[in-house]
Amino acid sequence: MKSFYSLFMFYYRLAGAKLIYVFVITTVAVGFEGFGLGLFLPIFEGENSKSKISLLLREAFNSMGIEYRLHYILLFFVFFYSARSVSLIAQSALVSKIMADLLVTLRWNIAKKIFELDYQFFQKKTSGYLNNAIIVEFQNVVFSFKIFASVMVSTLFAALYLTVPLVLNPTLILILTATGIPAFFAIKKINQITKKYSIRTSHHSAGLQKILIQSLRNYKYLKATSEYPNILKHIFSQSKILGKLQFRQGFLGAISQDGFQPFMILIIACIIFYYVEFKGEDILKYLFLLYLLYSAMVRILIIQTRFRKLLNSWGSIKVLNNLESDLEKFKEKKETKNKSQKISFEKPILFKNVSFNFDNGKKVLSNVSIKIPANKTVAVVGESGSGKTTLINMLVGLLRPTEGSIYIGDRAYSELDIDSLRKKIGYITQESVVFHDTIYNNITLWNNTCGDNDEKVKSAASKADIDTFIHGLEKGYDTMLGESGINISGGQRQRLCIAREIYKDAKILIFDEATSSLDTKTEKEIQKNIDEFRGKKTIILIAHRLSTVRNADIIFCLKNGRIIEQGTYEELYNANKEFKRMVDQQNQ
Repeated sequence: MKSFYSLFMFYYRLAGAKLIYVFVITTVAVGFEGFGLGLFLPIFEGENSKSKISLLLREAFNSMGIEYRLHYILLFFVFFYSARSVSLIAQSALVSKIMADLLVTLRWNIAKKIFELDYQFFQKKTSGYLNNAIIVEFQNVVFSFKIFASVMVSTLFAALYLTVPLVLNPTLILILTATGIPAFFAIKKINQITKKYSIRTSHHSAGLQKILIQSLRNYKYLKATSEYPNILKHIFSQSKILGKLQFRQGFLGAISQDGFQPFMILIIACIIFYYVEFKGEDILKYLFLLYLLYSAMVRILIIQTRFRKLLNSWGSIKVLNNLESDLEKFKEKKETKNKSQKISFEKPILFKNVSFNFDNGKKVLSNVSIKIPANKTVAVVGESGSGKTTLINMLVGLLRPTEGSIYIGDRAYSELDIDSLRKKIGYITQESVVFHDTIYNNITLWNNTCGDNDEKVKSAASKADIDTFIHGLEKGYDTMLGESGINISGGQRQRLCIAREIYKDAKILIFDEATSSLDTKTEKEIQKNIDEFRGKKTIILIAHRLSTVRNADIIFCLKNGRIIEQGTYEELYNANKEFKRMVDQQNQ
């Protein structure tokens, strides 16, 4: 009962008042079936029956002014069972509607909350964990609701089938209860064993899923080196274990669902024999009562079978509860004032005595003070681990300073609508962000609200110098790109990303190691694209190849989280310090 109540409250939190409606409609259906059942004996016994039910029915008909005749009894019988069917159809339709709504709203709400997360917390969670929660676990939760609804239906119907015999013959219920105790303990034992198998199945299933994902991710290497046979052996071994566990679960499920029916039939046969042969009772009356009891027992078996399946979803429910708790607890703090005030991107970005420590205490930036003038090209250079990426993450508001402040003009970031700032930032990274969709949708990111959208997309592609390539394709802008843009070159992927940021009218363009994985020729072509925006947008280059920052207006050189040099390329090279050392090292 405690587990059932916990589940009821969980689903009530998800479905709200709709769950109460499901309960009410089910209760109405049970009521109609109860009235229909009450007409069975009068129909079988005829109009002159003197049984308790027939006498009660006769009084009910007289009070309504209806003659007690078989055709009226049959008419009510058809009506009650028809109403019962309509109610159950309505209940099933409502359950299906709730499931459909949950599939949409759960995933949308969780996805929305994930993007509202604090960036540091997001970095600690693996994409596999979040992907599994949204795609797999939530679907388990949604479909477990259907099982819960069926458990609720079976429980109410079982209660009905037990109540009628209890009223008519309490002694019979006591006999069945006593004989059913061994079956109860047997079912409990089977459920315990099934639960253990379920836990082992989840463990081995997770292991199998992990090796499958990793194998597909490393497909090229495994195929090229012919190392995949060993992987296949491992996959076969895990699959074989899973097969055995699933067989045992299925076998135990069959026993719990169908194996106890002969036992129940034996009890019913003994009761009929006792009451008819030894006590001389009317077999028709007891057949009716035993039919109800048999129906109740079948429903009870269904309840425990489906409840066992429901408990198999307990892990998914736990994942959902934990994830929702974490998403709320680690939500990004946006303490903004004057949100309606527009942000001026014609003013410089200022870092004033900014330091940053991660949650583990590691210091990444220390007392950084820089000025990024509007519509200028600025480069940030330094060796790996110097703090370049952290500085950019702070500039876009993903991380907040441990000490100091960041300003755009005279307004601190804490006073900004940070989302409005981010909407005007274009971010092009080494790993191009390309979706498995059309070129058009990759540029617009499904933002098709503009009336002149086609011309805007073509203009962005032209400015990014990728329009000629697109027009040369058979389907043009409707060409489907492979996952991560696998069917186009690295330079084309970068230009596509640049087109996207032009389309969104980004005021600040950030190139984070954007050309480091390209060949020299393609790198120069992308560099030419970047230079075309000089003086028109604020451009920030995070570069490993120092040849790409030669045209920058200002270069900031980072080392161990500190700005150690700043100036133009020539100024820093002629200063004969860290920057010159890095340039000379790359030119060797």
